[in-house]
Amino acid sequence: MIRARLSTVTSRSRRRFLRVAAGLPLGAAGWLGGCSPPHAGTGAPRGQSGGPTPKPPLPGTAILVPRVNGGINVHPARCLGCSPTDPLLDPEVVRVQLAAVYQMGFDGIRVTTPLDRSNFLAAIPYVRAARAIGVDAVCLLSGFEGLTLARALWDPNKRKDVLKLYMDVFATPPEPVRPGLRGLGPKGTGRVAFEILNEPAGTVGVPPDVYVNEILGPCFYDLRSLDPFAGQSTQLIVVSAAEAGNQDGPPRIRAMLEAGLENVCDRINYHIYDRGIIPLLSAHVRGIVWVTESGVPATAEHLAWVRDVFPEIRQQIPDVLRIFYYDLFEPAPGGYRVLDLTLTPEGVKAVVESTALHDYWAANVLEAAAGHPLVGFDELIPDMQPYLPTLADTQAFDAAPWE
Repeated sequence: MIRARLSTVTSRSRRRFLRVAAGLPLGAAGWLGGCSPPHAGTGAPRGQSGGPTPKPPLPGTAILVPRVNGGINVHPARCLGCSPTDPLLDPEVVRVQLAAVYQMGFDGIRVTTPLDRSNFLAAIPYVRAARAIGVDAVCLLSGFEGLTLARALWDPNKRKDVLKLYMDVFATPPEPVRPGLRGLGPKGTGRVAFEILNEPAGTVGVPPDVYVNEILGPCFYDLRSLDPFAGQSTQLIVVSAAEAGNQDGPPRIRAMLEAGLENVCDRINYHIYDRGIIPLLSAHVRGIVWVTESGVPATAEHLAWVRDVFPEIRQQIPDVLRIFYYDLFEPAPGGYRVLDLTLTPEGVKAVVESTALHDYWAANVLEAAAGHPLVGFDELIPDMQPYLPTLADTQAFDAAPWE
């Protein structure tokens, strides 16, 4: 019993330290730190397991949606029914997805930002608008196919130019939509993080030691030299690539750690799609852990995965401070996605597919709001146009020296 209690205290103290190290206010750690509501999956009354409960607003005042449900992967869809080469970008598709992120109380999104023109530009409004309302954005520097980006980040003659493009386009902080957003970035906006490649051994054939020493490490130091906020609490966050979320992943992650992974990133990254690998992943590392992908490809099992497995991840890997569900929307029905996007005579509409999981997240938001009215997404961003790619964005991409 004494040993168990000491273990609990140590785990809580470690998590408290990590929250402070990450720049998270302790009293709002459950709201802003990518954690579930204090009661989720534990049955504990609110305020007993996640730090002090944030004070409610004054009676009758409207509040922003509480950020209580961690992060979510967002597919940077450009338009519905368009071809892969169609340059069209429909702002309604962006608005509908970000409105869902906001209304479901997520504090972070993860968006793929590949090095091809149409999809690179399409990711811009997702990142900028999310940050403008105080939501963190993780930009995944990875291609949907091919080795273009991996080769560019490996090549010392191209790497810094590539990273400067990403810094100029995605890291520049937007103006906040209103005061009091409570984001952790400049002026209360959301922060930005760059994740360097995705499952490198499995997707592009880069061995763990080569990834750490020849790609991640050089990217980490180049980004630090480019970041005007380096050394400040609002600095760019560099996230390592995860490896596969199945049985192939843990040995590759261990090889990355042995190659010095902890020294060349701000966040160590895991993917978890197999419950059996949780005890195989390193429980304590020199840094903060994000799980940037976790989910199950069966709609009927979504709720159980989030409600039961997410707390299990946190219990067995105490260094985990944020889990990103995979994912909000994808074209294939009946898999990981929470909602579908459809084109109606009235415009783009979100249709909830994973109703049980959606209702669970919505209930967390309502409970945290404690009966106070919530400011709607459209009130914060009535027009998506200011966040769309600019002429300067397209010119910066077209001036790329790596073609």
